[in-house]
Amino acid sequence: GKIKLGLRLGYGIPMGDSAKDAPLSDSVSGMIPIWLDLGYMVTPNIMVGLYGHYGIVMLNSDVSDLCDAADADCSASSIRFGLQGQYHVSPGESVNPWFGLGIGYEMLNFKAAGGDANLTGFEFANLQAGADFAVADNIGLGPFASFSLGQFSSVEGEDIEEKAMHMWLVLGVRGMFGF
Repeated sequence: GKIKLGLRLGYGIPMGDSAKDAPLSDSVSGMIPIWLDLGYMVTPNIMVGLYGHYGIVMLNSDVSDLCDAADADCSASSIRFGLQGQYHVSPGESVNPWFGLGIGYEMLNFKAAGGDANLTGFEFANLQAGADFAVADNIGLGPFASFSLGQFSSVEGEDIEEKAMHMWLVLGVRGMFGF
C-alpha cells in the first residue's frame, strides 16, 4: 500500500548538553519512546510523512535521590514531532533496508511537587536507519536506530541565553503497516 503506518518502541540514550555546561545526563538517564510514523510512498522507494513520539523519561539516580529525600513525586516525559523522508532500498522484498531523515520540534517536561520545568526547542536532524522484515502482506517488523541532534531554546517560555546541542541515540524495533 502507498500509505504507511509505523509503530516503534525503543530505548533512548541522552548525550550532549541541555544548556551550556549542563549535561543532559545530569538529569536524565534514558527514555522509552513510543513512536508513530505516518507516511505516503511517493515512489516505490521514497516515503514522505510525519513522525511523533511520546517518551517516558527516566531521571538519573541523583535527581531520583533528591526527589525521594524530599518525599516528592518526580517524573519526566518527552514529546517530539516533525516531518520525515525515508528511502526504502528493496520495497516488496522479504528484507527491506531503509534510511531516513527528519526535522522537528522537541519538548522535555519535568514534573515535581515543587514545580514543573519545560524545555523546548528544534530538532535539527533526525537520522534514521533500519530494516523491515516481511511478516505478512504489507506488514514488516525489524530493528531501527535513530540519532537526533537538537537544541533547547527556552525553558518555561524564557529564552536560554547560552544554548548547547544535545543528542538522542534511540535503538529499538519498528512495525510497519501498509494500506
